[in-house]
Amino acid sequence: MRKVYYFLISSFAYLGLALPAFAETTIDPCAKTGGANFNLLCSLNFSGTIVSSLVTVAFIIATLIALGFLIFGGIKWITSGGDKTAVEGARNTIVAALVGLVIVFLAYFIIRIIFTFFGLNFSTFTIPTIQ
Repeated sequence: MRKVYYFLISSFAYLGLALPAFAETTIDPCAKTGGANFNLLCSLNFSGTIVSSLVTVAFIIATLIALGFLIFGGIKWITSGGDKTAVEGARNTIVAALVGLVIVFLAYFIIRIIFTFFGLNFSTFTIPTIQ
């Protein structure tokens, strides 16, 4: 017990002696230093609205695909004619489509929750640029 006590005291004493580095807090990546020229990097403008639109389109496409598989599974079930293997295949298709729909909606809501948690707006999300 005494070793643990000495270890904890020495650890806290060691961690308490940490000194600040006094390093520069910000670096200007657009400044010309030496022969480096990063003007192209500084002029890029990443628009988050494009990213937001692409994510929304991806969710819409995934939902349409899942609904298409749901309809396809229903048609397979109707046309199975009472065949056990065909009904089972149709049921598996419908279950997979429903699971896909649940995954798509959960992904959308998780992204919305994360954006809300960080105080971002999903529809007007913008990626900051280098100044």
